[in-house]
Amino acid sequence: MQLSKHFSLEEMIKSSTALRMGIDNIPNEEQIENLKAICENILEPLREYYESRPITITSGFRSPELSEAIKSSRQSQHCKGEACDFEIAGFDNRQVASHIKNNFDFDQLISEYYIKDVPDSGWIHVSYKKFDNRKESLIKNKGEGYIEWR
Repeated sequence: MQLSKHFSLEEMIKSSTALRMGIDNIPNEEQIENLKAICENILEPLREYYESRPITITSGFRSPELSEAIKSSRQSQHCKGEACDFEIAGFDNRQVASHIKNNFDFDQLISEYYIKDVPDSGWIHVSYKKFDNRKESLIKNKGEGYIEWR
């Protein structure tokens, strides 16, 4: 099932942990609608901006059971289909995150585990809600808590 022009449901629910542990990682209709919204409002415009470079989804939808299995919260926006983690090969993750921060409507943006002068280090977490996006921007470095990204 295509969620948008370049993003499929399959890539947004893919999880080696779910496969390995036999966890059902299939979203319901509401969660699928939320996945469509993040694809249409964040991922597609981002892909267009970066000249159709493929975006690699490293974590999309997570069922509550999967989230628990990877030691994450059952309340995570991933469990609602409102969040994904990704990278764009060949582009500096902090610069991509900065572009989102300055140009997109989003709920939460986290530049995670980025190392200065190592452009492909870390990944980007972004969430999107259909209403009332907070535009919360954070940085998460190894060994540190979340800090506000100003």
